[in-house]
Amino acid sequence: MRIAKIISTKQIVINAGQEDGIKKGDTLEIIDKFGSDPVIDPDTGESLGCLDISKGTVIVSQVYPHMAIAEAPYKTTNMYNALNPSARLIDALSGNTHIQSDLNVDPKEITGGLPQASDTPIKVGDIVIKR
Repeated sequence: MRIAKIISTKQIVINAGQEDGIKKGDTLEIIDKFGSDPVIDPDTGESLGCLDISKGTVIVSQVYPHMAIAEAPYKTTNMYNALNPSARLIDALSGNTHIQSDLNVDPKEITGGLPQASDTPIKVGDIVIKR
């Protein structure tokens, strides 16, 4: 799987979806190769591949047949310790806040393009899909 689109610092689109076994709630890790030199087996001299390092973790939030939207996870912290009060949602029962962290994306590659809702009224004949 690969990242196909960067919507924002919190959302990406991957090039795999329902037909590839991706499900809402799946946790995905974005990886980078550590160096270009492969690890060599000392007994056989065979290349074992390159080491992976994590660039970040995302959670699948919406699944389509051939792609999926994944988001940065939320972190729960005490409301008095939250660093960014304008970005938090207060959980009235626990007194905790849920802050969605940013992904470390290249800002030049953010293309947006995901409106939250359409302003067009619902009409007879509109397409309906099961999610």
